[in-house]
Amino acid sequence: MIIKISEDLGKEEIWANGMELPNIMGMDFVGGKRVSSYPSNSKKYIYTFTNPVLMTDNYKIGKLEPGLRDTLFSLFQCKPRLIEYDHVSTYWDDTHKGVWCPSIDTLLFAKVLKKFLKENKNLKTGVEIGCGSGFLTKYVLEKSKEINNFLAIDINPYAIKSVEDNIGDERLQVHCGDALKKINGASPGVPQNTEFRGKKFDLIICNPPYVPRPGSIDDNPYEGVSLMRHLIQKGQKYLNDGGVLILNVSSLAEDLVFDKEPLMKSVVLDKMKVPLKVNNIMNNKDWLKYLESKGLEKNMHDGYLYWQELKILEFRK
Repeated sequence: MIIKISEDLGKEEIWANGMELPNIMGMDFVGGKRVSSYPSNSKKYIYTFTNPVLMTDNYKIGKLEPGLRDTLFSLFQCKPRLIEYDHVSTYWDDTHKGVWCPSIDTLLFAKVLKKFLKENKNLKTGVEIGCGSGFLTKYVLEKSKEINNFLAIDINPYAIKSVEDNIGDERLQVHCGDALKKINGASPGVPQNTEFRGKKFDLIICNPPYVPRPGSIDDNPYEGVSLMRHLIQKGQKYLNDGGVLILNVSSLAEDLVFDKEPLMKSVVLDKMKVPLKVNNIMNNKDWLKYLESKGLEKNMHDGYLYWQELKILEFRK
């Protein structure tokens, strides 16, 4: 399946491609002859959603005419899935285990980068901390020819595989492991609490998991919220003079990541309200209660009860 998002995020086009054409779209007989397969670049337009707030919106799909509804439900279960925005695309399949496919927040981030990269032509080095599928890393590399070195870091080796599968650019470097150790210049056998003079960057981007849970900062530093907090409080030490940090912060995590006044002031580059649609949260009453205390909006509309606001923030040294 191919998902194409318009540059203003106002439209989401769904296309069937490859093996979905004979298996789902009834294109298994052509001119009286059996066709059992198609190349991945063969595609058929299916439907366009307007003003998407989710990449997979079961409520909107469920409201469609039954044949179209069931076709879309089947397509959204298929892999590989290709996501395209502003002529940049990455694919995602079963070999990328534990890696999240680019979602609406990824593309909100890309929308911000589209304008940012046009206005900032002096960037030479960059890093994505928690690169996941690699979509944002690929977007930066394709849209900024001025950058001569970009590092993608993730603790999940399958995320690194996704980056390498999707990006063929000699400016790219990858690292699987602890991002803060890497950019601090730490090495094996050296105490982690020692300060090092590490590599600095002109651009740092980070779009980690952003929904907190009770104790998340204390018991799981790789859940995302503590990483955001560290970058907001200490990110200036990883930046060259004039360098920029860009983060995606949920309204649910603001009081955790801004518990101290950061040295760098933030500017909101864009924002969007999106539903909270995570089964592990929706089926956990204690977690929901905790998030309600953090400002989770309870307002039933467009098929969803709980909402949060995502903000793409810029911090400049």
